[in-house]
Parts: sequence; C-alpha cells; structure tokens
Amino acid sequence: MTIFDRTMQLLQRSLDLRSARQRVIASNLANEETPGYRANELTFMEQLQSAHKGRLPVALAVTQSRHIGPRGPQGYQAVAGKLSEVPAGDLPLDANSVNLELEMAKLSDNAMQYNAAASITAIRFRQLLNAIRDAR
Repeated sequence: MTIFDRTMQLLQRSLDLRSARQRVIASNLANEETPGYRANELTFMEQLQSAHKGRLPVALAVTQSRHIGPRGPQGYQAVAGKLSEVPAGDLPLDANSVNLELEMAKLSDNAMQYNAAASITAIRFRQLLNAIRDAR
C-alpha cells in the first residue's frame, strides 16, 4: 500500500511536463524576432493518457509470471513528451515561424492547465493531512 496513488503520480508527471512545455513556449516567445528561428512544440497528452490506461510507449518483456508489471511510479516516468517543430505555412522574409498570438494562447492554456493540476494536488495533500489529523 502506498500513500500516493496513481492519481498523485499522474498529477506529478503532468506538472513536470507542463513546466517543460512552458519553457518551450517561453523560448518561442523569446525568439520571436530572431531571423530563421523555427517554433517548437512539446506534446505529451496522448502519451500521458496511454500511460494512465496502462499502455506505455515502450514494450516491456515479461519472462516470468512473478515479474512486477509496468504499473507504478515508473509507468508515468516513461512519458517524456515529444518535441517537434511547428509546421509553418507562409514564412515572412526573416524566415521566423513564431506566431505571437498562437504562442500567447498556448502560454495561457498551459498556465491554466498547470494551475488546475497544482490545485488538485494541493487538495489531495490537504485530504491526506486531514486523514492524519483525524487518526490521532
């Protein structure tokens, strides 16, 4: 039995990945006027959902029936996200593919998702603390 269940592990990994995505978006915004810069995107939601359902991005070979399965803390840690270049349609003369409005929308959405996960984590910790206090 563990104190931190799968939900807490999912929230922890989600916060880590949202933080990494925030850095990628901030890098795109910082290079908005850099000639030749190509915007990047960090995607991880499909991998995180697959890990939550028990399907990991890597196939694990089980050679004995008593082996421990992929569930547990290492399940979500295997989700790293995918960094890819944002496809650009018409590039301006400086060949920079950063779209300021799109990046600001991504920044706002990512911050909102991060804050939601952080709030849920705080609630879970408060529930745990209340359970400890009530046990006295």
